[in-house]
Amino acid sequence: MNGNLDWSALPTVASIFLLLIVGYSSKKLRILSVKDTGVINSIVVNLALPAFIFVSIHDKPLTLDMVKAPGIGIVVDVAVLAGAYVIARLLKLDRPTTAGLMIAATFGNTGYMGLPVVSAVFKGDGGSLLTAAMMDSFAMRMVLCTAGIAVATTFAGTRFDWRCTLEFVKSPLFAAVVIALLLRKTPVPQFLLSGIDKMGGATVPLSMISVGLNLSMGSVRKWPAGSLAATALKMAAMPALMFLGLSALHIEHSVSRVAVLEMAMPSAIFGGVIAGRYGANKEFVAGAIFVSTLLSVVALPIVVMLVK
Repeated sequence: MNGNLDWSALPTVASIFLLLIVGYSSKKLRILSVKDTGVINSIVVNLALPAFIFVSIHDKPLTLDMVKAPGIGIVVDVAVLAGAYVIARLLKLDRPTTAGLMIAATFGNTGYMGLPVVSAVFKGDGGSLLTAAMMDSFAMRMVLCTAGIAVATTFAGTRFDWRCTLEFVKSPLFAAVVIALLLRKTPVPQFLLSGIDKMGGATVPLSMISVGLNLSMGSVRKWPAGSLAATALKMAAMPALMFLGLSALHIEHSVSRVAVLEMAMPSAIFGGVIAGRYGANKEFVAGAIFVSTLLSVVALPIVVMLVK
């Protein structure tokens, strides 16, 4: 990390979080409702974000360090899962809430928030979005749809079905990463690339508005210590461990700064979906998402300044 803080990225990060406030305010003013997130998320997941990923990856150089970084991320995931379990036992949480703490502390919003933030902060850096997409797909989304589901079902006392992991493979986002990597050096007509780019341009505003609409602090009051513990693990321990792992393997700075920033993202909204679907305490996860996302307004600019 850079010892000198770079404040130049602060206005860019602030403008992104302004969109989050727009989403949250729209809900409070009843301009939009939580129900509208279904349509917004469908547009983002199925159209805007895949297009955004394709344009970001196409014709960008793929290095060995970009492949190593998600591998280190997976090791960090396992370490934080274990740490969250220990903290849950110390807090004497029940089994579904223990699973909720483990999920909220480990899995971050590297897609909806991470990709837009990285795109804005490292604008013009060809490899940054490719690194971010690799981290989102393999260090977060893949692990959430395997280990995350296993944690939820194990602590809920239900049976784990490996077919559940197909959710990751069937995801348009995973398909977008694979197709973009396969066609990375294939010439694409400019009019087509321009159209895909315009579709991808909807990712940042729609993603952040969706995150804002989903924020709710109702469950924070029930588990304040657990929510803060999950946030500390997610936004402090994870990026710190990631930085140490990257440094130990001498990963190039252009890759490590993106990987660390991705690991500092707040708890994943999709983690709440996994928790609810497979028996973990989704109310606890919702509270942790609110706390971590709220604190990310301050925490992420600090991380950005450190890694830049």
